[in-house]
Amino acid sequence: GDSVRVLLPTGEQRLRIVGLFGFGDDRDVGGVTFAAFDLATAQRVLGVSGSLDSVYVNVEPGTTVRELQSRLRAALGPAYDVDPSTQVASDRGRQALDLLAVLTDVLLGVAALGVVVAAFIIFNTFTILVAQRTRELGLLRAMGATPRQVVVTVVAEAATVGALASVVGVGFGIGLAAALLGLLGSVGFEVPSQSLVVLSRTPAVAVAVGVLGTMVAALVPALRAAKVSPVAAIAEVGGRAPRSSRSRALVGAALAVAGAATLLVASPVARDTRRLGGDLIVVVGGALLVLVGVLVVLAVIARPLASVLSRPLRVLGPSGVLARQNAMCNPRRTAATASALVIGLAIVGAVSVFAASAKASTRQAVDRGIRADVVVRAPNFGLFSTDVAKRLNGLPQLAGVEAFRFGSTRVAGNVEVVAGADPAQLPAVVDLRVHSGRIGSLDDAGVLVSVGAAREYGLGLGDQVPVQFPTGFRSLRVSAIYEQEDFTGGFPVAFVVTPATYDAGFGPGRLDVLVYARATHGVASARAAAAHALGAQFPNVDVLTRAQYRSSQERAIDQFLTVTIALLLLALLIAVLGIANTLALSSFERTHELGVLRAMGMSRRQVRRMIRGESAVVAAMGAVVGLAVGLVWGWALVTAVRSQGLEVLRFPVGQLAVFVAIAVVAGLVAGVAPAWRAGRLRIVDAIGAD
Repeated sequence: GDSVRVLLPTGEQRLRIVGLFGFGDDRDVGGVTFAAFDLATAQRVLGVSGSLDSVYVNVEPGTTVRELQSRLRAALGPAYDVDPSTQVASDRGRQALDLLAVLTDVLLGVAALGVVVAAFIIFNTFTILVAQRTRELGLLRAMGATPRQVVVTVVAEAATVGALASVVGVGFGIGLAAALLGLLGSVGFEVPSQSLVVLSRTPAVAVAVGVLGTMVAALVPALRAAKVSPVAAIAEVGGRAPRSSRSRALVGAALAVAGAATLLVASPVARDTRRLGGDLIVVVGGALLVLVGVLVVLAVIARPLASVLSRPLRVLGPSGVLARQNAMCNPRRTAATASALVIGLAIVGAVSVFAASAKASTRQAVDRGIRADVVVRAPNFGLFSTDVAKRLNGLPQLAGVEAFRFGSTRVAGNVEVVAGADPAQLPAVVDLRVHSGRIGSLDDAGVLVSVGAAREYGLGLGDQVPVQFPTGFRSLRVSAIYEQEDFTGGFPVAFVVTPATYDAGFGPGRLDVLVYARATHGVASARAAAAHALGAQFPNVDVLTRAQYRSSQERAIDQFLTVTIALLLLALLIAVLGIANTLALSSFERTHELGVLRAMGMSRRQVRRMIRGESAVVAAMGAVVGLAVGLVWGWALVTAVRSQGLEVLRFPVGQLAVFVAIAVVAGLVAGVAPAWRAGRLRIVDAIGAD
């Protein structure tokens, strides 16, 4: 008996509730709301009198679903699909599952990044631990232990550590998942209201990955320890002879050059094609080659790079000089510690370049492609009633009102976006930058084609292009070819047809996505008049000026950047913890050295300053190298997806400088605990340490 506001294609209506319903046993279907009507009312309020979307048929006892399906197909002919209910439910559910699969893949990618970063830290940790226990392992060898037993001992220790850490990590991960859902909701993304779901396989997979990753990361240090002879290990001389880094430099340079060459070749190819699948995979492969090559070379260039980055530390006096020397004395350890930060900041840099380029491309698309002064749209390019354009059409403050509809079709097997728009009003509200032909020549048998699509499919003016609409194939004549593919400020459009052709291809009753209009006098008065005309009848649409529309699109990109950087910060946090871990182990290893420095007059404060300075140098190295790789990745990514609307390449220099500063500050913070421990050492105990 209560009344409820329902938003319909004809606008908002207040209707009386005559019943409540659910789906099976479900009463809550997440963020989706439903309204149900009797058939006659539904046809009236939805504006589709005499039409049906589907017919559900039950099987009489004694008849199978397959038999009934065959009879219905014979009676209705090929114009209708006759499918079992199980197939229909599966097809409709797959759309939602595919969308969730994309989100799952993104989150798994972030998780994989965290595992890789952690693997570098584990490798570095066990390298230091095994080096500290060289004499112990030598004694085991002298007592009869075989090299295989030494390897098994180290790897078994790693497996134990990995199992304990993985169990703790699963608990933290569950809490972190709840926090991330809250973060998504705070920045404007809709999240489910149901309780957190923990699948039974999740802890098992997480523990397995943690244990296996730890064992693999500790395997190389274990193999190195097994190769040292017992006598050399007991005397602690094994493995200390400096080895030539020429082979490492050659291998790393070859990998980096091969990756860069792949990017130089594959990225422009992907830019010029509308099929990104195989080309994008090649681009990703080239990017990984660049990263691996840089990580291999990093141990070779760590000493000179640390020398350059640590020069500002000289103002700290002896503490700064010693911090500089410590960062340079073991370049492989410094490089291994910085590598985890390199990976994280490389991805952060690439995402920042991508987001900055997307914002610049959106700004250019709106400024160059949209002539309209007023833009009407629903959030996230949602659908709204065709009555919106009809109400705006009669306002004296507006001229050239143009409604746009968008749908997906297939051309030569590829999915393409098709827009439906009136060619008479189109030039007044958008600047397509026509390359050849005339927009005015577009009729119900024609199509406007973008330059990229014309190049992809080999089309010229007057050619016929077969387009597969949901209702079937239609052969359309190319009436004009235009250059401004993105005239929405959100996505590129390859084909434009008349509203009649659009309705014939997609079916009647389609809703609008955008409405553009020109102001006859002032922009502010035109927007106010449009908002007043729509009033409260259409609460799902926003009436914006062109500048406001551009800002809203840029805010959506900022939301994406915020969430992505927040996820990547988890990997960066792991990398910073790795710096603290390595410095703690390194300080423990240098206990005797620290005692000697204290005995020679160095104060506790100077010791702490030295450790923090070394930490800042390592963090700065990881940040600089990582962001350099990120710039290359960002360029390759933006170039590769240029056909998807990213026309402008932009490097956010200020933002990247902030990331470097944050990394250095994080390095200083990471060095606080090791520095505090080193500063508390008693001189006599430290000098007497072995």
